[in-house]
Amino acid sequence: MKKMDEMEKAIYLHAMVWGYRTAVLLLSAWTLYNCWRTLALGAEYQPLPGLILCLSVSVQSYYQLAVRQKMVSGDAEYREPNRFLRAVLMTVILTALLLWLGVCLTLTR
Repeated sequence: MKKMDEMEKAIYLHAMVWGYRTAVLLLSAWTLYNCWRTLALGAEYQPLPGLILCLSVSVQSYYQLAVRQKMVSGDAEYREPNRFLRAVLMTVILTALLLWLGVCLTLTR
């Protein structure tokens, strides 16, 4: 693999950003379409596009938090709480709460 200069890196980064945005937009549209089909037409719910969408957005967000945390980890002047750990912990708690709520709602029917 050849080394890229600054212009090639910028082009590559812009292409990746637009590819990511397009994928998120299409997955969002697919998820909304599946929700509409389920609610309006009574079709079977397909969670796959929504799960892929949540996973891709989560990975991107967690990676940004982790890199920021790593960049300022050795700086004595810049002290910030560990936002990466807090975000992961809140995600686990929220997921557990939503799963519990879903189980409770399905058992009461």
